[in-house]
Amino acid sequence: FPQTPDAAACVAEALTVEDVLAALVAPAATPAVATPDAVVAGGMAADAATADAVKATLLQVFACANAGDPLRFASLYTEPFLRDFFGGVPQADLEAFLGMPPQPLPAEQQRIIRGIGDVELLPDGRARVVIILDEPDDPRTEEPDTVILRQVDGRWLVDEIHEDADTGS
Repeated sequence: FPQTPDAAACVAEALTVEDVLAALVAPAATPAVATPDAVVAGGMAADAATADAVKATLLQVFACANAGDPLRFASLYTEPFLRDFFGGVPQADLEAFLGMPPQPLPAEQQRIIRGIGDVELLPDGRARVVIILDEPDDPRTEEPDTVILRQVDGRWLVDEIHEDADTGS
């Protein structure tokens, strides 16, 4: 690190527009409410395989963001996250956005990962990690976010993002 995930590295299997729309109307199995206590809740160090899988998901998230590929990007998030993120967007606008062909971001607009912290497992089975980003729309060169991921069908997906994490520094 620092690392700018290459758009060509975005290889996540894309959702369809219909998949995203279905996620927005699917009944929530669990409350789709961010849990700020997950940011500070006790956790234990994840094993190496789990840490690698979580970090691989985060690298995919930012490779797909830099690729400008909304359907691959969306495939890296849980349904509750998608409901919260896209929930208030008019359906026609959302369909138009999701239906756009991927358009890689210009170099000056790409997200840079400055660092990824240690992955911890939370008591509820999710994983927590702090990622330090440099995003072009933020004047700071280091923006720490706490990311909570949930394992769904054998892969780690982003479940929550808490901006401006306290990194202890």
